[in-house]
Amino acid sequence: MRPRSMATKGSSHRSRSNRRRSKRARRPSREAEPTPSGPTGVHHIPDHLLELVLLRVGTPLALLRAASTCKRWRRLIFTDDAPFPDHRFRRSLRAARVAGHYHVDGNNHIFVPDPSAADGLDRRHFSLDFLPAVPHGSLPWELADSRGGLLLFYRRDVVYYRMGHVWEGDPEYLHFPDMVVCDPLNRRYQGILYWEEMWPYQCLGLFLLDAAAADEPAAGGSSIGMSNFRVVAVVYESDVFEDDRGAPRACVFSSGGDGGWRQESTAGDDVPIPEYRSISFAGRARSSFFWRMEHEGAVLALDDATIQFSLVTFPSTVVGTPEESSAFWAIGGGDGAARIVRVMANNDLTVFQQLQSSGEWVVEKLVRLPEATSGLSGREETYFQQPAKIVATTTRHVLVTPQEETWIFSVDLETLEVDRAHERNRYAGAAYPFELPWAPALRVDHRRHRGRMDLTI
Repeated sequence: MRPRSMATKGSSHRSRSNRRRSKRARRPSREAEPTPSGPTGVHHIPDHLLELVLLRVGTPLALLRAASTCKRWRRLIFTDDAPFPDHRFRRSLRAARVAGHYHVDGNNHIFVPDPSAADGLDRRHFSLDFLPAVPHGSLPWELADSRGGLLLFYRRDVVYYRMGHVWEGDPEYLHFPDMVVCDPLNRRYQGILYWEEMWPYQCLGLFLLDAAAADEPAAGGSSIGMSNFRVVAVVYESDVFEDDRGAPRACVFSSGGDGGWRQESTAGDDVPIPEYRSISFAGRARSSFFWRMEHEGAVLALDDATIQFSLVTFPSTVVGTPEESSAFWAIGGGDGAARIVRVMANNDLTVFQQLQSSGEWVVEKLVRLPEATSGLSGREETYFQQPAKIVATTTRHVLVTPQEETWIFSVDLETLEVDRAHERNRYAGAAYPFELPWAPALRVDHRRHRGRMDLTI
């Protein structure tokens, strides 16, 4: 006969309660599939455990790829109640979409992958060999701007006709070129003819804009594509009474069935600006484009949402005095703050940030270029006798060269490290970011890459 248990009534009750709690603890998540009796896979992991796995993904680009795996993983990463609503993650994920930059090198446009994305990208997908051939008598396509996964090119004629005279290759007399918007990943392009009404004007810049607000997709998607892009042409209209004064105009081209050119801004008369030659583009930040104007106390700005011009006054400590006509660049960051990058007279590369709470400009970062470049290969003692020049800027890097000789190096704005070895430092032209579309398709090519995941179109 089996002996009777010596447990008390109270201990039996606690034992049953423990068993019930244990059963509840083992109960699968409502959103996960029931655990089968046979072999299990990754789709049987409960949501709360899968979240812990995704939180440990090494890089934003890898997390972006993970979100492209299936609807469930995308929901866990992007929904408001997911563990990823932190604004720092949102910034890093957007940064992860930047696959690289197209660098201008003479008549060539070279795609340089971002270091965090280089291992997963095939450069052949970013080739521009599909662009249409230029007509006889025209110069090659020139890169004007990028937005999302689109590029904007324009072409100039070798000979321009003005006032009955022939002018050989001087861009000053380029009033309006033909343009092409292209999608390198899908190898598609759309040509845009210049608007005849803009022919009397001189061109200050051509830029891509996101889709109109009514056409914008839900959060997480791309806001620009071949079917909904816009192009803004900023032009200069001379004053008929003053030779050295004028006014800006903005003309917008919209794609789609009812697209075409139209003049958006008619407030140019209220924003007088100096002669065309004294104006140069100074970058974009926080939904605005900026132009520096020599010997002027203000900066010309265009709001890309309202398509309205204004004159913005920056502190002289940020952009220099009008007499200095110093070069500065406006750059944007993932946090939405406006920043100005400038090389000071003493060769301090200084990043100014505007505080959103007060509007005050403060020094955010500073790199003493002569000291920071000391010991780099090719560095000469004669460098930095004059203020260095900014060659190009991105949200992460600034490319700089001494005035004495073209010796390009880059400054990482996050780590403040100075670098001469990266491929981006080989090109003295502008750099244009290229973002991956959302969501990128993934494939595994076992024949060529032995199982490595590649972004495909």
